[in-house]
Amino acid sequence: MIEDIWAKLSADLALEGYIFRKIDPPSPDACSMKKCRDLCAQNLCGAFDITWGCPPGVGAEDECLDLVSGFPKAAVLMKRFENINFDDIGHVEKLGAKHQDVCRMFGCALREEGYRALPLSDGGCRYCEECSYPDEPCVFPDQKVASISAFGILMDEYMGSQNIDFAFEDGAMTLYGLILYDKPLPR
Repeated sequence: MIEDIWAKLSADLALEGYIFRKIDPPSPDACSMKKCRDLCAQNLCGAFDITWGCPPGVGAEDECLDLVSGFPKAAVLMKRFENINFDDIGHVEKLGAKHQDVCRMFGCALREEGYRALPLSDGGCRYCEECSYPDEPCVFPDQKVASISAFGILMDEYMGSQNIDFAFEDGAMTLYGLILYDKPLPR
């Protein structure tokens, strides 16, 4: 079961402070996709049009909506960080990269057990030091962690629908990773 895979992974990696919770899968639509893609195009995170994990490299809107709708199950990984100095961009980015690594490792662990899994997190994929986008295909597609927003998922609304607090705070932040998955494939 997915809970056992998370328990083993989190114990092996000493992922103290992480919360794992199974939730209903998201159901983005054309309206939420437009909102998200408009936000992505503003490039506030600096990852738009430079990685396979963000628009436009992640895929067309309809392709992304179809992909998400093909996953009947979801889990969220959350970790809250206190006393954050948001002026220290390097530190904030380092926390985001580590969180994305946790999402990536969980997605890979699920796949090793026969699950189909799609790990999503904040911002562009941070696996490669330099992304091959747009000149060459993704070098490590099984390691890619795409942007939640690229798939039309409005996290504030989605987390609210799951009775999970989602807020931007002064001096603290909670990072969220979304793992979409399906039952294990027959071996």
